[in-house]
Amino acid sequence: MDKYLGLLLDNRYEILEVIGTGGMAVVYRARCRLLNRYVAIKILKDEFASDADFRRRFHTEAQAVAKLQHPNIVSIYDVNRTDNIEYIVMELVEGITLKEYMDKKGALSVSEFLHFAPQIAAALEHAHNRGIIHRDIKPQNIIILRDGSLKVTDFGIARFAQNQQVTLTDEALGSVHYVSPEQARGSQIDARSDIYSFGVMMYEMITGRLPFEGDTPVAVVLQHINSVPLAPREIDPEIPEALEQIIMHAMAPNIDNRYASATDILRDFERFQRDSSVSFSYGVPAAAPPSDSTQKFSASDVKKAQAAAEKNESAEEASRLRSIFRKKGASEKAPRRPYNEDEDDYEPYMPRRRTSIFVYIITGILTAAIFLGGASFIITTIFGTASDVDTDELTAPYLVGKDLRDVLSSSEYSMYNIVESETLYSDTFEEGVITAQKPVGGRSIKPDTTINVTVSLGAKKVMLPDLTNVEYRTAQLRLSSLDFMYTNEYEVSDTVTEGYVIRTSPEALTQLTPGSVVKLVISIGRNEVMTVAPNLYGMTESRAERALQAAGLVLGEVIPMESDEEEGTVVAQSVIADAEVPEKTAVDIYIASRSVADPDSTTSANLPGTTDPSGDVKGSYVLAVKLPSDSKQDRVLVTVKSGSEVIHEQEYETSLGIINITLRGNGSILAQVYFDGVFYADQVVIFD
Repeated sequence: MDKYLGLLLDNRYEILEVIGTGGMAVVYRARCRLLNRYVAIKILKDEFASDADFRRRFHTEAQAVAKLQHPNIVSIYDVNRTDNIEYIVMELVEGITLKEYMDKKGALSVSEFLHFAPQIAAALEHAHNRGIIHRDIKPQNIIILRDGSLKVTDFGIARFAQNQQVTLTDEALGSVHYVSPEQARGSQIDARSDIYSFGVMMYEMITGRLPFEGDTPVAVVLQHINSVPLAPREIDPEIPEALEQIIMHAMAPNIDNRYASATDILRDFERFQRDSSVSFSYGVPAAAPPSDSTQKFSASDVKKAQAAAEKNESAEEASRLRSIFRKKGASEKAPRRPYNEDEDDYEPYMPRRRTSIFVYIITGILTAAIFLGGASFIITTIFGTASDVDTDELTAPYLVGKDLRDVLSSSEYSMYNIVESETLYSDTFEEGVITAQKPVGGRSIKPDTTINVTVSLGAKKVMLPDLTNVEYRTAQLRLSSLDFMYTNEYEVSDTVTEGYVIRTSPEALTQLTPGSVVKLVISIGRNEVMTVAPNLYGMTESRAERALQAAGLVLGEVIPMESDEEEGTVVAQSVIADAEVPEKTAVDIYIASRSVADPDSTTSANLPGTTDPSGDVKGSYVLAVKLPSDSKQDRVLVTVKSGSEVIHEQEYETSLGIINITLRGNGSILAQVYFDGVFYADQVVIFD
């Protein structure tokens, strides 16, 4: 079990559950008792928290990021440390990551792209204008909320990951797909490095695939440094040319050829949305040119690095391999070395006549081509082409992606024998759409050839179970087992136990596609309406009752008490004036009387200020005191007296609001409360 679960940090944040784990920290869902709201708390892992210098830099950076206030950036509420626990208190956002959304959806439509991408650009613009670089922009760090808005998380924290000795053989694959060339080389970075990562993310959003893939992190990194990906329109010609230009300009390998700022990207988005036919003067970028920090790698270097990644070699070996890519490198202009069979990365020296042999081979191929071309011409001339002989053949149409009903009713396909051969569930194609055909489109076929097509049944539907009054963690497990995603929302409920599901959205028994998002509305229990007790001192009984009713309270017992005050007026009350209590609380009042009618009430055991003859403490009373909210001081001295005797005195922080003071004694007393020596209120205390 996680050691932090159930912990109360700084007497304020109650840790409830783990909601995420990263390389440096664990994120928990917690409840702030002071503000009565749910928050996310990120706690540094022990191996980092034990490093005092790391904690200091982490604390400084987190405080800087806490100044970011933007609707597309997860807010940081507090940065603190206690008992060697370094933690950040953040806004709790409920949703799914952009990566999860793309895994389920695939390539995004242009409208979806234009809904999400500008929000990310706006977040980058806000941070970059304040000197904060993210350093790890990727869809895993983008959260989609239920209303469709985005939140970028982990701003600025990634700088510490790069300071650790993390090799390319560990859990780096999720980030290296989005790393800029200068980050991969270990060079100086700036805001334009975030823009490159954003460009890679836009590429993935619009095409449904990453620009660079590889079996190991090393292989992916090398492609970022030395390669240029396919243009998005080569993958999908329907992608607008202007969006392709924006994406490729953001992904320029040379940092000086990229967008200078996120503001420039937003400006181009706005131009495209005003005129979708706009064209920008950004050319297809070339690979980053070699420099002192950008070197070519031999085939043997790559093989060694990949082998190390697969075998997860030691830290010393991984460090040595990093030096291969940052310092060693085999230059294209480096002189050839003589043969040495003991060297694994031997590159043989070849004499000049190798070029002559190459020329002979090319000459032979060209001669053969000329001969075959001439022979083909003669045969075609004498005998005619195959198409001339067999003029009855047809070309199979392209049917994939078309609705079968439209195909069968169209005169365009009336000469073909099209037969539905199979039906399958599909998350990609809507119901009734052709997903495959045999023979495939474009092939020559006989007129009587049957074209067998596979037709989609649409996405497979699963019934959403009734999760009402089910404990929320059990409900989450049930949804996960049915391949549903879920978000949590919390509501007050007088009928459903705290932590149990009130309802779901969509409603129970709805047929849904696996991967759909289900909202769980979870009870946080009753929400007691609070009110403030009025000061009843000096009022008559009837007036006091009306004052209590106006405050939402009820009159409790009316108790006579000997007093020098005006007879028939209230001299004390069971709930201290200005105390915050639940509505409909019963408040007892004490009425001044020259003599107490009840003989029992005049016994020494019941008179205010008296004690039991034996002197033993037999009872206790919890006195609720509301601290002054308008005080300019952070602390106040609270003194409670009984007559001239001080029975309690202690300093409290005014931010606590209401404090509970436990008094002990016998019988009853009149407790007088003072703030910093100034009288505040008094109250009759009857010890149980």
